[in-house]
Amino acid sequence: MNPSRLFLTTLVALFIFSSSAVLADESAASSMTFSDGAVATSFDHCGDTDLCATIKYANGDVLSIYSEGAAYCQPYQIDFVRVNGTATIYEYTRVMNHDAPRPTAFGVGCGHSQTTQMVMDHGLVHLTVSEDTDGTLKLVFSK
Repeated sequence: MNPSRLFLTTLVALFIFSSSAVLADESAASSMTFSDGAVATSFDHCGDTDLCATIKYANGDVLSIYSEGAAYCQPYQIDFVRVNGTATIYEYTRVMNHDAPRPTAFGVGCGHSQTTQMVMDHGLVHLTVSEDTDGTLKLVFSK
């Protein structure tokens, strides 16, 4: 096989592989319908600045939940942004539960992220945020 054809074949194979990987990451990990008909969907392995979950409301509002990431020895921050069209309704940040730094034989060690639960939909829905072993976040909606 000539070198340019081999390069093209390799490039096409990489494109197909990377496209399927992106589609796999964007598949829903959990989905739930709230009491008002809003539909919540979360995504697996949410990395820094990734879209982790959405809630789509009947009036057209969309609540997007992002991972802001975490600095060294600091807790993860989760950003909530509710919009309708191009208008931002509100935006706030919630810090994940995190252990306090602790003394070690070598000084002070970092704390660890703790599973954090947020209550939504007047207490009917819980959003559980936990850290995966690969450092990404997992968000799960449950009743």
